[in-house]
Formats: sequence, C-alpha cells, structure tokens
Amino acid sequence: MFQQSPTKVKAKAITQVGIVVKDLQKAMESYWNILGIGPWRVYNWDAPLVYDRKYHGKSSRAREKIADTMVGSVQFELCQPIEGNSIYQDFLTEHGEGLHHLQFPVDDVDKTMEILGKQGFPTIQSARHGPVEYNCGYGYIDIKPLYTIWEPVHEPENLVLEHERYPNEAQS
Repeated sequence: MFQQSPTKVKAKAITQVGIVVKDLQKAMESYWNILGIGPWRVYNWDAPLVYDRKYHGKSSRAREKIADTMVGSVQFELCQPIEGNSIYQDFLTEHGEGLHHLQFPVDDVDKTMEILGKQGFPTIQSARHGPVEYNCGYGYIDIKPLYTIWEPVHEPENLVLEHERYPNEAQS
C-alpha cells in the first residue's frame, strides 16, 4: 500500500514546459525546421493582456514575446524578454538560454502561492492575464529542492487570447 503525501499542494499534471530564449523568431524556426514542433501561437505578453504583475512581490512592468504550441498533451512555451525586470531576463543573465519552468494547473493560484510561501518558497513573479471574468493567473516559484522553477496556473480550457501565428498560412 502506498503512503499518501502530506503536502497541501499537489501537482496532478505538468501542462507546460517553458524555455527562455534570446531570439524568439530564431527559436521557433529551429523547432519547426528541426523537429517539426509547431505551428506556434505568438503573444505580445504585455498590458493590457497581462496585468497586476509583480516581480519579487512588488508591482512591476515588463514586456515579453511568448510563443506556445502543443507537443502531445503538453504545452511547449518559448519566452523572450523584451524590456523591464522579469525572471526571464534574470535567467538569461544568470544561466543563458534554456529550460526555465514547469507548469501545473491549480484551482486557486493565490492560495497555492501562499501555501508554498509559508513553506519557505516565495513567489518570484506573478500576474493576471486575459479577460478579468476568467480570473486567470500564474505565479513562478523557485522551489530549489526540486531543481527548477514551478508555475502554478489557473485558466479555463476554453480561454482564447489574441495571437499571431508562426508559420503563418502563407508559410505552411
């Protein structure tokens, strides 16, 4: 008989793998041309789409280009910092390009961040995104004993955000 984990936060699925890159366009092209990963949805990750952003607990403003696509049942995300303080830029400065975070769905991002914070794992960046009525949010928590940043996220499956596409219809 298996023992039940005593944790108050349970990651029941990993829904996204995130990689930080210096050049989003070049990275998308490489994944598309080398492994056939794509097509990509490309977002300008900035206000008004992203709001109530916090960086190390303080309100902040930053801008990124984000691209995502599905690889099987897992979303694959590329993140390029453009301006402002962010954990993506911190990661590039400290480590260079590479694997940045794993995402897992939760019912309440704020509660999850609070529980993990009380366990000694503070949120290093968080924000809300999409239409206010959807109550979408995410946080990034560097859980050092787990060797990477973890991102609890809440968003409905039917959420559709305005985006561009790579390759576009003319290129595919």
